[in-house]
Amino acid sequence: MIANPKIFKAYDIRGEWNKDWDEEFVYKIGRAIAKELKVKIVAVGRDMRVSSPILFENLSKGLIDEGVEVRDLGLCGTELTYFVSAFVEDIDAAIIITASHNPGKDNGMKISLKGAKALGLKTGLDKIRDLALTDLGKVNEEKGEMKKVNYWNFYREHVFKLANLSGLKKMKIVVDSGNGMGSFMFDKVLSNLDFDVVKMYWDLDGNFPNHVADPFIESNTDDLKKKVIEENADIGIALDGDSDRVFFIDDKGRYIPGYYFAALMTDFILKQCGDASIETIAHDPRYFWATVKAIENNGAKAARTNVGHTLIKAKMRECNSIFSAECSGHIFFRENSFAESSMLAILLMLKILNEKGKLSEIMDYYFENYPISGEINFIVEDSKEVVRKIEDQYNSGEIDYLDGISVTFDDWRFNVRTSNTQPLLRLNLEAKNMGLVQEKVDELKALIGGKLADH
Repeated sequence: MIANPKIFKAYDIRGEWNKDWDEEFVYKIGRAIAKELKVKIVAVGRDMRVSSPILFENLSKGLIDEGVEVRDLGLCGTELTYFVSAFVEDIDAAIIITASHNPGKDNGMKISLKGAKALGLKTGLDKIRDLALTDLGKVNEEKGEMKKVNYWNFYREHVFKLANLSGLKKMKIVVDSGNGMGSFMFDKVLSNLDFDVVKMYWDLDGNFPNHVADPFIESNTDDLKKKVIEENADIGIALDGDSDRVFFIDDKGRYIPGYYFAALMTDFILKQCGDASIETIAHDPRYFWATVKAIENNGAKAARTNVGHTLIKAKMRECNSIFSAECSGHIFFRENSFAESSMLAILLMLKILNEKGKLSEIMDYYFENYPISGEINFIVEDSKEVVRKIEDQYNSGEIDYLDGISVTFDDWRFNVRTSNTQPLLRLNLEAKNMGLVQEKVDELKALIGGKLADH
């Protein structure tokens, strides 16, 4: 058996197939999930990776051997598993087999409990890991069974109800799925839009032959930018490997950072909700001046949260946040049981364009008034020593430690945090003008030292 315990990450299970884990360990993980979570009905979906059918078969066998009924969702994006765990009454948990935007040689699982509550390392994954590494003994005397199910109509109705669309003008949109599950989700949920849709890299291919399906890295959207200009399109849409993240390109071919989208959508949702003064928005700690401004302008309350989808969802539940968006492209909605939905985010963005006009004209405000560094990653030998140097250098600023170290001055601020998924320090910086952004980035690069990393 191949069983590297390090595949259990902060938010999910993820590792290289047949190097970090194998069929036998997946089977044991299935049994451990059943024993630890004491679930009776589990929905399981999978992405398009070559190894996904093998994982599905062995995970399901482990669950069934412990008396669990497995609902086979077939191919799907992660957000469908969040939906069924929240809105299909008798489902106790849902699992998506995916490694998101990781290379094709990897695979993994994301687990959500009833109510779309994401399972992380500190909320149960650690116990499943420890149990799966032990001798699990005899299987349950009463076996479960497998049932093929179809919840697509239910999900489609749910998404369109939340979007509350009416009278959208016809638009031309370019969608790049990166050969991931975004194409499948789009065709299942949004294919009835009466738009001119230009599809890019639509064939499902877990080897990602055209580019990595991670639109958080702007270079992965270069082809989409060009296509938007070439087609004279109103908007470009980029989805990640398991379709739970989405980024946008404006009609000028500009990449819209997740931060700008978060601020725009925060303002839009608060204006739609009636009495914004009773609402709270949980927001990303890396960049937030524009988001907080939108919150304050609408009379709502702001609540900073840690980075990471499991942590953001927990904070949203704590303060009943109506909406939140992570800079890395995860977009959460209270009415979706605080879970992500890239399909709903797309519909709401199209609704904004329908009401406000050209996306480039809308986004000019954010580019001009809220310049940012973009995420800069460092490989360093001693992250604690780096933080100590930052504290000494910038002790005249307002310092907090909610997630890593953040320092705020009147005209600029930054966050340096350790990645939850990779051995990296991540720097994000915003300032009142781009000249100051560059000046302070150079200053911090020299202070942090180490080696720059791509991501």
